[in-house]
Amino acid sequence: MRVLGIDPGSETTGWGVIDGDRRRYTLVEYGSSKTKANEPFATRLLQICEAIEEIIARLQPDSCALEDGFLKTNVKVTLKLGQVRGVAMLAASSLGIAVSEYAPLTIKSAVVGYGRAEKEQVQLMVARLLRLEEIPQPADAADALAIAICDLHTWATLSRQSAAAG
Repeated sequence: MRVLGIDPGSETTGWGVIDGDRRRYTLVEYGSSKTKANEPFATRLLQICEAIEEIIARLQPDSCALEDGFLKTNVKVTLKLGQVRGVAMLAASSLGIAVSEYAPLTIKSAVVGYGRAEKEQVQLMVARLLRLEEIPQPADAADALAIAICDLHTWATLSRQSAAAG
């Protein structure tokens, strides 16, 4: 199973692709898409969409996972983040890729085992699970890899449950 994890952001959208089965994860590639804050927001959304479409076309993930939206203290930031999430979901869905969403607590629980883990703990576990010597940079890419790991954990659990029931 190959998963594209996306950490949406209006200035930096992190992404990471990993292969995995029920026991092991392998890093395929990661990075980030950066936009310029002084450009019109619609232009930035288009750039994010095109970047995600290019990643999907090149790396051929089986599924896509995003962090679920959550309310930030600044309503304007929350609305922009929702628009970026929508563009990411549309880009994946329009190319036939299934999209899953996970709450931050779920992602942290899947990667670290504790839903209130600090960002640094999540990043360290991402590096450990993917057998990397360093924490992936930028932090948005490390977060995207954590989201992809969460999706693979969920897929593996559902597969085991299905096999036990069937």
